[in-house]
Amino acid sequence: MKTFYAKVDSYNQTTYETNTLSVLLKDSTRLTLRIDENADVKEGEVYQFECEPIEFKGREQFLVKSHVHITDLDLSFEEEHEAMSAFYTFAPVKSEAIQQDIESYFDKLKNDALRQITLHLYEKHKRDFYRYPAATRFHHAYIGGVAHHTATMLRLVEGFVKTYPYLKEDLLIAGIVLHDIFKVVELSNHYAPEYTKEGRLIGHIAMGVEHIGHTAQTLGLYDTEERLLLQHMVLSHHYYGNFGSPKKPNIPEALALHFIDNIDSKFAVLGEALEQIEPGEFTPSLGVLDRERYYKSKLK
Repeated sequence: MKTFYAKVDSYNQTTYETNTLSVLLKDSTRLTLRIDENADVKEGEVYQFECEPIEFKGREQFLVKSHVHITDLDLSFEEEHEAMSAFYTFAPVKSEAIQQDIESYFDKLKNDALRQITLHLYEKHKRDFYRYPAATRFHHAYIGGVAHHTATMLRLVEGFVKTYPYLKEDLLIAGIVLHDIFKVVELSNHYAPEYTKEGRLIGHIAMGVEHIGHTAQTLGLYDTEERLLLQHMVLSHHYYGNFGSPKKPNIPEALALHFIDNIDSKFAVLGEALEQIEPGEFTPSLGVLDRERYYKSKLK
C-alpha cells in the first residue's frame, strides 16, 4: 500500500467501473490513479491518497483504496504547509513568525473597549486568518496573505505615530487587525479561492462593519465611541466608493489606515515583480500601479 499527497490534474470518466485521475506528486512525478466512479474528487485540489499498485493493460497504475481532502485531515498549519507547499504559493514568511509578530502588538491595545472588540473577533477567526489570501489576484494572493499583509502594515504604525503623534496608536492597530479579517468569509477557501455569494453581494467591508457592531453589542460596548470609530475605519479604508467604501476617512487614524493599506498592497506587488527581473531591466506593466513599468537599478 502506498500513501502520498497529490494534486488532481485531470479527472476522466471511463467505460469501466473506475475512473482515472492524473495526479501530480510533490516531486513533480505524475501518476495515473484508478478510482471508484462515484468518488468525490475535484480537479486542482490536493488529497491524501492510499493506493494499491496494479497493472492495467500492461501499464503500472494505482488503485485508490481511500482518499481524504487535505483540509479534512487533522493537520497543524505547519504540517498542512509542508504537504501543500509544492502545489500552492504560501506567504514568504512562516505562519508562526507572522502570528508572533501580530500578537506582539496586542499589548499596545491600552483602551479596554478596543482591546475587547479586536481580540474577540481575532480569536473567533484566528485559524482562517493565518490561512486565507488577501485576494484572488493582485496583492498578497497566496496562502497566509491576509495575515502577512496585516503584519507588514502593523510594522509601519510606529513610524506614522512617531512622525504624527496626534495619531492614536491603539486605535490604528485595532483598525489594521480588523480591516481585512472578513476576507475569510468573502473568499471560499484558502488554497484556490473564489468569491462566495456573501463576498459578492456584501463584501468584507460591510461584513466587518456589521460584525464589529454585533460584537460590541454582545460585549456591552455598542454605545461607545470605540465601536463607532472602528466601524468607520473598516468602512472607509478603501477610500473610494467604486472600491467598496461608501464613506471616505473622516478621522486621522482612518486616513492613516487607508494609506498604510495602499502602501503595503502596492509595494508587495512591486517587490514580487522586481524579484523576477535582473538589475538594468524594467518590470512588466503593473495593474495595481496604473500599469507603469519600474526600473530595477544597478546600484549596489
